[in-house]
Amino acid sequence: MDSSFAVFSPKEGAIVDQISLQAIADVPSIVLGAYLDSNVPGTGSLILEGLEVAGDWAAGGPPGTKRPDPQSPGLRISAGKAIMTDKEGRRFLVEIPEEMRVPWPTRNGPAVQAALVMVLDSEDCFTGQGMRVCRETITPKLGFVDVQLKDKPYYLPIAVATGNGQDWATDFSRMYQPNHPVISLLIKRFEKLERTVWQAEPEGGVWDREVLGKNWFRYQTVGAAALQATRAMLMTYPSSTKERVFLLKTLREQLQNSVEQASTELLQLIGSRDGAGPYVDVLPQVGG
Repeated sequence: MDSSFAVFSPKEGAIVDQISLQAIADVPSIVLGAYLDSNVPGTGSLILEGLEVAGDWAAGGPPGTKRPDPQSPGLRISAGKAIMTDKEGRRFLVEIPEEMRVPWPTRNGPAVQAALVMVLDSEDCFTGQGMRVCRETITPKLGFVDVQLKDKPYYLPIAVATGNGQDWATDFSRMYQPNHPVISLLIKRFEKLERTVWQAEPEGGVWDREVLGKNWFRYQTVGAAALQATRAMLMTYPSSTKERVFLLKTLREQLQNSVEQASTELLQLIGSRDGAGPYVDVLPQVGG
């Protein structure tokens, strides 16, 4: 198998051919792909900052759930940056400099069962005399699609209806900095869970089997330590959606093996399976 590849290597008097130019053109896609593969393997697109849905943070539902203004004629999306993959598999760094507005696809407004996605459209460029030039115009476009279609590799999910007719989940493929409001909301929820841990009565299957011994304080300590560790990770490093899902899944399992009441309350924070989006992985497996 031939594993060689072309790189641009200018030399005095050497001819610049199409392969040479293609080697230059491929560099940004290769670099962006390497970043995605190392940070969010298997993900074709990633919101780096912004592209937030206008509205209030919902009281329930998975992290990042927003409640848009029901009187608004559509969704408002803030400026932002994202790495996106087009239909040909090329990666681009896309910057949206100003707010975008997308009308609701039906009269149901926020109650519509749909997903808002972003896709890249490419168009060849020509001179005034009609001659094709070596560049394309790449245009990001927003639109509503059926919820089942949101996972296409060239779609970037921005928001998806949760099914309650009011709220939209937004944390599908995003990086959040430690000071992001969603992280702050999670930390507050963890504080409530920690109170539950210390106030919980000695009960649960793990306690009945004396998995950690006969001292209930040991079970509480394990649960509180799990919460503290998860909190420290979220407050210290930028995290992707995949990382947050993994952290909450691990936290749920640790609480299930120490203070089951806190594990149950964590599941309540995620909400229903239908509207959990990627956070459905935090919920126990059906039939498991």
